[in-house]
Amino acid sequence: MDSTVHSPIKSFLLLAGIVCFLSACGGGGSQSTATPPPAPPQAPTPPPSQPPAPEQPSTPDNPNIPAGGESIITATPATDFTLIAGDNNGPVGYAETVSVEHPDFDSALQIVVDKPTGQFWNGQVNYPINAALSEGDVVLLYLQFKMLASADETGTGFVTAFVESPAPDYTKYLFYQLVSSGEWQEYYLPMTIGSDFDANEISLKFGFGNGSKSQTVQLANITLLNYKNTLSIDDLPLTRPSYIGRDADAAWRADAAARIEEHRKGDFTLQVQRADGSPVSDANVDIQLKKHAYHFGSVAAARHLVFDDADSQTYREKLLENFNQSGLENNLKWSAWAGEWGDPFTQENALSALQWLNDNNLYARGHVMVWPSKRNMPNYVQGFMPADAPQNADSQVLTEVQKHIADVSRKTLGLVDEWDVLNEPFDNHYLMDAFGDQVMIDWFVQAAQENPDIPLYINDYSIVSGGGTNTAHQDHFFNTIDYLIANNAPITGIGIQSHFSTTPTPITRIYEIIDRYHTAFPDLAIRSTEFDVDTFDEEMQADFTRDFLTIFFSHPATVGVQKWGFWAGAHWRPNAAMYTEDWQPKLNQAAWQETVYGTFWNDFNGTTNANGEYAGRGFYGDYEISVTIDGETQVLSVALSPNAANQWVVQIN
Repeated sequence: MDSTVHSPIKSFLLLAGIVCFLSACGGGGSQSTATPPPAPPQAPTPPPSQPPAPEQPSTPDNPNIPAGGESIITATPATDFTLIAGDNNGPVGYAETVSVEHPDFDSALQIVVDKPTGQFWNGQVNYPINAALSEGDVVLLYLQFKMLASADETGTGFVTAFVESPAPDYTKYLFYQLVSSGEWQEYYLPMTIGSDFDANEISLKFGFGNGSKSQTVQLANITLLNYKNTLSIDDLPLTRPSYIGRDADAAWRADAAARIEEHRKGDFTLQVQRADGSPVSDANVDIQLKKHAYHFGSVAAARHLVFDDADSQTYREKLLENFNQSGLENNLKWSAWAGEWGDPFTQENALSALQWLNDNNLYARGHVMVWPSKRNMPNYVQGFMPADAPQNADSQVLTEVQKHIADVSRKTLGLVDEWDVLNEPFDNHYLMDAFGDQVMIDWFVQAAQENPDIPLYINDYSIVSGGGTNTAHQDHFFNTIDYLIANNAPITGIGIQSHFSTTPTPITRIYEIIDRYHTAFPDLAIRSTEFDVDTFDEEMQADFTRDFLTIFFSHPATVGVQKWGFWAGAHWRPNAAMYTEDWQPKLNQAAWQETVYGTFWNDFNGTTNANGEYAGRGFYGDYEISVTIDGETQVLSVALSPNAANQWVVQIN
């Protein structure tokens, strides 16, 4: 690669900042505001004033872009670009010019990503900056971005826009992940240039090696304007990520609160008596909620539940502080269970970690019994599965699946409270292609036999994420569940992965989607199994965390929200974590705590009436009651449960 491609080590270190016009990168602006921007999402903040007339016009039809900027890239970006295809045992992707229908433009740059590497810089479209730049120049990037297709778990397409200095420094003056869930998204991204550069010395770049799944995206109306020192960075419009439903007065909030009051709470009555049954008035009553009936959880890395280093000790403390439910992130996956991932993914660690969860009264999910694609099966069964030829698969692989279900079930019996039996059938279907859909029923039947009386789930992604627009994925999930129920599979739950990125799904759309499944399958529980929000905007991340918890909790069919990790030191997408690597709590951690242990929490205290009664209405869960009279205290542990009388008696001698 030539010198325009930056060092992968340097780029990794710079992932801590979303755009390098922040003060740490030498700029003068800030993305932080006290209140979220109004709908629609990603609306730019208009400049406070208009500068003098421009020396040369630029995008005059866009009122959000101040006049006075000098265009510093090609005037025809849809056709005039440099492609670095990247390398992942062949090109990562390719780019081409396509015709589009849009009121602002008729052509776009289309990028097709076939083999991403997870490294954004491995695969680039470059635009040389064709004018000299001076230190302190204020520059604005404007463009529109659209996802056409994506296999990513979030259901979104994403490309990284960046401007950086040449080797060896690779200093970023802009670093921003563009995200689209299927519609054209406008981006206004200002930056401050930190050094002098000759014409064509640096470039505007769009890296498309992100992620691990294929995607097709389009870029259009790409404009790069240099305002030099005529404006400050604060004078330029700035795109802030947001989502529909974020407004404090959004209509959905009142409806959700009413549903929560109706479905998540119950009335109770406490009767305080003497030993002879006579009522005790004016007894002091203190009722404390100890554990919510609803599951507010996170998966855990098994190694941090069994190792004794400082981080692992803190990890366990934070797990117990924040969550009442957990499960193992990776250790129960078949390849790890089979020993193919090495230390620390051993069966011994998995079982010890599950025992720790059990000892600490955390409801434990098992993930996952069958992930039925060739790529997600262990190496020792690969020989039974010819690549790209499921019709030639050896049925011995089904025997191996049966052996695995029996083995993992029997060794974890009593330590796992529910199982994901089938994972991601939308694009993990090799075994169904090879042997028919009946095999899914067989797996559920065997799982029920091996794990009597515990819930059994199907789990898939891109159901509520990606803007909620992936109807093909949603319909496949719907039809698969319908097939299982129609054929008497002992399925009891619907697991909906909930991975979100910079453009989260509208809140009301999330409710519509889960309600569709509940309406069709009213006997199945619904759980968010893998919740996270991968963004650098911590304010938006915190707000969406609060709102997602609220809308999900408000639906009567749901039983819990499980985060897919909480610490950046052990998280598949560290930006989504609740704690930084040095254990500093982020805003989303505060939002989680305030929502779960504040908004959705209640304690009671008071005195009994003349009939010796104290009544209230509280969230379902486990409570501890303390009753004190004449200096004597009696303590009683009770459960406030739906469909129960919830009438308790405490006798004072």
